[in-house]
Amino acid sequence: MARTSASADRKRGLRTLALEGTGSTELIKELWQAAVTLRGAIEPAEYKRFVLPLIFLRYLSLRAELRRPGAYPVPKKARWSELLAHASDDDIKLRLDDALEALETAYPARLRGLLPRIYATSHMDRQNVTRLLHLFSREIFTQEHGGEDLLGRVYEYFIGEFASSEGKRGGEYFTPASIVRLLVAMLEPTRGIVYDPCCGSGGMFVQSDIFAKHSRKLSFFGQESKEFTYRLCRMNLFIHGLEGDVRLGNTYFDDKHPALKADYILANPPFNDGSKGREGWGVDEISQADPRLRVAGKRMPLAPRNANPMWMMHFLHHLKAGGTAGFVMAAGELSNNHAGRLEVRTALVEADLVDCVVQLSSQLFANTQIPCTLWFLSKARAGGRDSRKRQGELLFIDGRALGALIPGSRKQRQLSDADVERVASVYREFRRTGRPNEVPGFARVTGLQEIRAQGYALTPGRYVGAADVEDAEDFEESLPRLTTQLEQELTRATVLDERLRALVKELNRGS
Repeated sequence: MARTSASADRKRGLRTLALEGTGSTELIKELWQAAVTLRGAIEPAEYKRFVLPLIFLRYLSLRAELRRPGAYPVPKKARWSELLAHASDDDIKLRLDDALEALETAYPARLRGLLPRIYATSHMDRQNVTRLLHLFSREIFTQEHGGEDLLGRVYEYFIGEFASSEGKRGGEYFTPASIVRLLVAMLEPTRGIVYDPCCGSGGMFVQSDIFAKHSRKLSFFGQESKEFTYRLCRMNLFIHGLEGDVRLGNTYFDDKHPALKADYILANPPFNDGSKGREGWGVDEISQADPRLRVAGKRMPLAPRNANPMWMMHFLHHLKAGGTAGFVMAAGELSNNHAGRLEVRTALVEADLVDCVVQLSSQLFANTQIPCTLWFLSKARAGGRDSRKRQGELLFIDGRALGALIPGSRKQRQLSDADVERVASVYREFRRTGRPNEVPGFARVTGLQEIRAQGYALTPGRYVGAADVEDAEDFEESLPRLTTQLEQELTRATVLDERLRALVKELNRGS
């Protein structure tokens, strides 16, 4: 009976995290288009700095009005009702600056330096500011079953669209909600430390808290290298009433939490950072004595043109005994044999640290077509209390067929609740018993000997029995080869064209 109740609670939690309904999706797109038309003289890259604080103010007031858990009292100057009452006044831009300042003054420890005065000195027309205030005041936000959740989706959608419009690879500001839901459902964070060293806007923290039913038994630690994104994360935590130690800095060579050991690590690091080979990713700044460069006591080489292995070693270093890390990776990392990358992957497998690999569709991110995978590294296997259940074995899940197009989208897919539960339930059973329900073409547990025979390639399709499997290739790494091939084909086409023209001339002379 208890298991049935837990399962029902889990499914309810997943539904809470899901995107709902074609209508709300269309509304969010409508809001985005309307906001963009009001940009005026503001450059696209700067526009987010003016729109997102408005969404922040609206969301904050709404949580207080609805008396949501963890909601903070909002100073009168910063209340949405107060701003809306003066939306058409000539000094509305000044009032917005005063509203942001009032919040910083009321909550200095949480908001100091996050909400600068930007409106009064901006090039935004007063009329456009007024229209934006009315835009985010639409009745749909306060209707039952809308309110907070709908505005939260607007917030995430706007962040994603700003990322897309600026050409960010892999989603610099946030990870698609369905991928976060899957990571959270598989790790089931309920008590302890949650760590994300590339935390973006903080979605991993927020959704972990939702999964834990706002129990306040989770502690959040993070790091972010981009200042604006770092501010977004702290604002997002504040909106949701969460405390978190999030610090600004480059994780590669300025680890702000060097002594931290986490129960759960959830992360979406930059895909293939440094793979273009021009500026690199900071490999020259990593000390040879860096403690993160060791796997099972053995020092690992660094991949000079790709930071993926560095991220894996960073996650492993920050896991406490019994902890598990779940993170997103480009699919090419499953089988790449470049210097430093195969060595790290081999060491992780041989040290019995790789728990599960999930391959997903290539259309889950809005602004990159690079197929992604989920990796799970666990220190519960090597000497942990459940290590006897799955020691020397690895769970492979091929989820490339999962997901459907988001309503109204022609290219981006998302995982449904059923998709999330299908994958997560297999992994939970693997962790519990070591013997999940294996499904040919979808999920299978594989021993170390078979992985060795495959040259330590971790592509799920090699093991689950799917037909016609091809290893994924990093797009950015394959681009030079594809460019060379194209140039060769164009040269060949030019030669053939010249020959054809010569033959035509010969025929003309002969006639």
